Amino acid sequence: MNSCITIVRLLLSGPFLFAPASSYNLEVRHVQNLNFPHAGRHFGYRVLQVGNGVVVGAPGEGNRTGNLYQCQPGTGNCLPVSLTGSNYTSKYLGMTLAADPTRGSLLFAAVQFSTSCKTEFSFLDYVKLKNPDVLLANVKHMRLLTNTFTAINYVATEVFRQDMGARPDAIKVLIIITDGEATESGNIDRAEDIVRYIIGIGKYFKTKESQEALHKFASKPTKEFVKILDTFEKLKDLFTELQQKIYVIEGTSKQDRTSFNMELSSSGISADLSRGRGIVGAVGAKDWAGGFLDLKADLQDYVFVGNEPLTTEVRGGYLGYTVAWLLSRGLTSLVAAGAPRYQHVGQVLLFQEAEDKGTWRQIQKISGTQIGSYFGGTLCGIDMDQDGETELLLIGAPLFYGGQRGGRVFIYQKKQLGFEEVSELQGDPGYPLGQFGAAIAALADINGDTLTDVAVGAPLEEQGAVYIFNGQPGGLSPRPSQRIEGSQVFPGIRWFGRSIHGVKDLGGDGLADVAVGAEGQVIMLSSRPVVDIVTLISFSPAEIPVHEVECSPSASSQKKEGVNVTVCFQVKSLTPHFQGTLVANLTYTLQLDGHRTRSRGLFPGGKSEYSSHTAVTQLKSCTEFWFHFPVCIQDLISPINVSINYSLWEEEETRRDQKAVKNVQPILRPSSHSETKEIPFEKNCGDDKKCEANLALSFSPASSKVLHLTPSASLSVELTLKNLGEDAYWVQLSLSFPRGLSFRKVEMLQVYSHIPVSCEELPEEAELLTRRLSCNVSSPIFKAGSSVVIQVMFHTLLDSSWGDLVELHANVSCDNEHSGLLEDNSATTSFPVLYPINILTEDQENSTLYISLTSKGPKVHPVIHTYQVRIQSFVHDHHMPALEALIGVPPRLIEGPITHNWSVQMEPPVPCRSEILERPPSVAEPCLPGAFFRCPIIFKQQDILVRVTGTVHLVEKIEASSTFSLCSSLAVSFNSSRHFHLYGSNASVAQVVMKVDLVYQKEMLYLYVLSGIGGLLLLLLIFLVLYKIGFFKRNLKEKMEATVDASNGIPGEDPGQLVSNEEAMDPGCLDLLHGKEAQDGGDTD
Repeated sequence: MNSCITIVRLLLSGPFLFAPASSYNLEVRHVQNLNFPHAGRHFGYRVLQVGNGVVVGAPGEGNRTGNLYQCQPGTGNCLPVSLTGSNYTSKYLGMTLAADPTRGSLLFAAVQFSTSCKTEFSFLDYVKLKNPDVLLANVKHMRLLTNTFTAINYVATEVFRQDMGARPDAIKVLIIITDGEATESGNIDRAEDIVRYIIGIGKYFKTKESQEALHKFASKPTKEFVKILDTFEKLKDLFTELQQKIYVIEGTSKQDRTSFNMELSSSGISADLSRGRGIVGAVGAKDWAGGFLDLKADLQDYVFVGNEPLTTEVRGGYLGYTVAWLLSRGLTSLVAAGAPRYQHVGQVLLFQEAEDKGTWRQIQKISGTQIGSYFGGTLCGIDMDQDGETELLLIGAPLFYGGQRGGRVFIYQKKQLGFEEVSELQGDPGYPLGQFGAAIAALADINGDTLTDVAVGAPLEEQGAVYIFNGQPGGLSPRPSQRIEGSQVFPGIRWFGRSIHGVKDLGGDGLADVAVGAEGQVIMLSSRPVVDIVTLISFSPAEIPVHEVECSPSASSQKKEGVNVTVCFQVKSLTPHFQGTLVANLTYTLQLDGHRTRSRGLFPGGKSEYSSHTAVTQLKSCTEFWFHFPVCIQDLISPINVSINYSLWEEEETRRDQKAVKNVQPILRPSSHSETKEIPFEKNCGDDKKCEANLALSFSPASSKVLHLTPSASLSVELTLKNLGEDAYWVQLSLSFPRGLSFRKVEMLQVYSHIPVSCEELPEEAELLTRRLSCNVSSPIFKAGSSVVIQVMFHTLLDSSWGDLVELHANVSCDNEHSGLLEDNSATTSFPVLYPINILTEDQENSTLYISLTSKGPKVHPVIHTYQVRIQSFVHDHHMPALEALIGVPPRLIEGPITHNWSVQMEPPVPCRSEILERPPSVAEPCLPGAFFRCPIIFKQQDILVRVTGTVHLVEKIEASSTFSLCSSLAVSFNSSRHFHLYGSNASVAQVVMKVDLVYQKEMLYLYVLSGIGGLLLLLLIFLVLYKIGFFKRNLKEKMEATVDASNGIPGEDPGQLVSNEEAMDPGCLDLLHGKEAQDGGDTD
C-alpha cells in the first residue's frame, strides 16, 4: 500500500504556550462547529492546533486526494492548505498530523527602523511573554528617514541570532512594513536565506517606479511577496492571507526533497515530533513486521528502526502503527512504538537512542493480554508536571472488551528506564463496542494545579463521547471528571471523539480550547475560567451571652439581642492567564446548626436557614444577617455552627454560537463549596476563661439495704453528685452492676427535678461479668456549687447467677476536671443477696380432731396429728440452708382425770430430740404447747410427713362434764442470713387443735319407775273427767239433732245461712256425724 504523510513542522522556535485547561470545565452549551463544504466525511479525521488556528486532516474517500484545511475559530472559516510546488496526490494526505510540543508555533520579534534601528522585543522576550500588545505598549514611533537596507541587514545579523532566541534550523520570515521610500542604497546579501515580505503603505507608493523599488527587498517571485496598501487599516485583511502563506511554507519546507525509498512500507501512518526531530511509523516494512523511521533534521535522510532479530512471530505485527516520543531531561531519547497486531494480542516496544545519535536499541516489551484488543493502537506520553520528562505512558486498546465496556486505556508509570503498569482507565458500561481509547490526548493545565490533564475519545459510544481525566499527584484520577456526549454538543453528530487536540488558546481569552474531530466536522470546546469563592464569616458579639439562652425564669424575662452575622464573598481566580472580567452569579444558603435535628438559632420568620443569590467579583462584597434563639437551649457548650453552602447560578440558554456569549461564565473548582464557622457560648469561668470542675460522688445512706430475690423484686440506689469547683462540661456518670440486674429508670429526686438526667445501658461485653450504664447529667453544663441526688432503679433477673453480695460501682467524669481532683469521683456500694425459699406446712385430714371420755367408756384413747411439709428452693441457689422442724405437744396436766403421752416420727425418718424451751415460740390460742421436739429436715425434693402420736388416759372418775383442747404445732426454721421466706414466715407454721369432751354419767333406774307410775295416774285422771261430762253416754246424737231442727224452724232465718254454718263446721266432725247416721240407719233397717 502506498501512502504519504505531510508532517506539518512548526519550526519557528520557542516552546508551546501551554494555556491553562481544565478537565471538568469544558463548555458544552456554547460550542463552535468547523467544517468545509464538500470536504467529505473524513474531515476531522485528525486535528492539530497550530498558531491561533486548527489544521484539520481530511483523507480522501475512494480515489479522491486527501486534503489539509486551516480553520480559524475566531471567524469560523476553514480554507484548504495549498501545498504549492509539490505533487501531493495521495488520498492518505491528512491521515497523520504532528506538531513539536518542545518548539511551539510562531515566534516573533519586532524591529523599528528609521535613520537607526531599534529592537523593540526579541525572540527571547516573546518566549517570556507571548503578548505582542503588551510588548509594544511603550513603543514611540520614529518619524525620520527610512533606511530600509540598513534595517534588513540589521535584522539578519542582530535579530536572527541564536543567543537572541533564534534557532539555526528554523525557517526565517521577515515582514517589512514601510510608509516611505528607501533613502539609501545598498544590498541585502546577508538576508538571502530569509523569506522576505514587504508591504508599502500610503501615498508614496502610487507610482509604478516607487512600487518597483520595493521589489528589490522581497523574495522571489516578487509578485507574491510585495503588497501595496492605501491605509494601515487594510493590514488586518492582509495578515490573514500572509498567515496562510506562512503555513504553506512550513508545510513544504524541505519535504519535497525527501524520499523514504520504502514504497510498500506505509510510512507515515503515524508520526511524532520532538526537539526538532521527527519519527514516522512504517507498519508495512519487513513483511509487515513494521518499524519506524528516525528522520534527520533536514528530512533528507532517515534511520530505520524495527524488530531485531526479524522472526516469524513479529511478522504482521504492524510495529509503528503508533509512535510517540517520551521526553527525557537526559541526553538519551526514548521512543514508544505500538504493534497492535503482534500475536493478535498487541505489543508496545520501547527504544532508546545510543549516545552517538545513530543507532537505537530495544529496552522493554509491553504485551497485551486480550486477543483482538488492538493493544498499542494508540499511544500518549504524559509529562504530568511540565518538567520536560515523561512520567506516564498511556497505551490504548480500543477493541478491548470486558464488563460491558468497549475499550481500555492502560497507564504505565516510569521506573528508571522502563515503565510499569499502575492502573487503567475505562469508559461507561453499556457500550461494548464504544472503542474507548481510540484517541488519547494530553491537554494543557488550566485548573491551577500545574498538572497535565488527559482527554480520551470513544467515537462509537452512541454518537461518540470524550472523557476528561484530571491529573493528580502521582498519576491520573481513575474516574473521569467530565464525560461529554456528542449529542450534547451538536445534533446528529457522529464519531465524536475520533481525534482530539487541546493545548492552545485559540479564542484570545487566555484559556485553552479543545478541538474534537467528528464525521465531517470539528467541534471546538472552550474552557471556562476556574474560580474559588473566598468566604469570610464574622459575628457580633463574638460570644453568645448566657442570659440569652439559659433555661431559667429570670432569663426568659430579659430582652433578647440575638447575633449579627456578616458574610463576605470574593472571587479568586485559579486560571491566572484568563484575560477577562470574572463575575460569579452565586446562589447561597446560610444554615444554623445544620448538623442538628433542632437548631439552636433562628432567622427572622422562625427558620434555621436562609437562601439568596448575589453577583460576586474579585472585590470583596459583604452582607449582614441577624438570628435569635429559642426560649430555652440545653446545650450551652458546643458552639453554634453557622455554615454557608454556595453554587453558581446560570441562566438556561439555548444558543450554541459561542460568539453570542458576551461574558465567559466561570466555574467553581471541584471541591467543597461551603464554609463553616462556629460562634461559642459565653463561659462563666472567671477571669482566666478556663473552667476547672471538681466533682464528688457518693452513694446515699437511704439506698436499699438488702436485695430479696423475688419475681417482683427491684433494687433502688441513690447517688449524691456535687460540683465543688467551676462549671463542669458534659458530665458523664458511669454505673456498673451485675448481670442479674436490669436497668429500669433513672430520675432526680423531686427537689432536683429541674436538672435533666438521661441514661442508657451500654451493649454487653462477653468477657465482662457486669453491665454498664452511661448517664448524662445536666447536659451539657453542671453548674458550679450544684448538688443533686440521682435515683437509679433496677429490676432483678431471677435466671441469673447470684453471689452473696450485689456490688455496684459508680464513676463520674467531665471534660474539664484536672487529673489531680479525681480521687472522689468514684464510689462503691454492696448489698446482701437473700435467696427465696418457700416452705408450706399444713395438717392432714387424718389428724384426730375430737375425742369423748366417759367413766363407763374406754379408759385409753390413741390420737395422731399429721403434718405435711413442702419445700421449694430458688433454682440458682446451690447452697440450701440447714432446715429443722420444731414440734410442740400439749403440756402434761398436773391435776385432772386424764393424762397423755406424745411422740414424734418423720418421713423420711430422722432422729428427733425433746427440748424444753425457755422462750417457746408464740402460737395462736388456744394452743399452749408444753414440750417440744426438734428434728432436722433432710431436703430431697420431696414432701416431708410429720406424725405426732399420743394416748389420752382416763385415770379418775368424772365428777362433772367439761370440754378442753389439746394442741400440737409445727414450725420449720432456718438461718435467715442468706435466705428468706418467700411468702412470709407464717407459711412455715401449722397446728392441730383437738377437742376433748369429759362426760359425767348419773344412776337412772328409779327415775324410770317413778315416771311409769306417774303416767298411769295421769291417764286415770283423764278418764274420770270424760266420764263425768257424759262423754260415754248414747243420747248425745239425738240432742244434737234436736238442736239443729229447732234452729231450722225459726221464722226469718235464711236457709242459706244454715247451709253456710253447716259448711263452716269442722269437716272431721261432719264425718263423725255422717258415720253415726249411717250406723243408725243401718240399725233401723
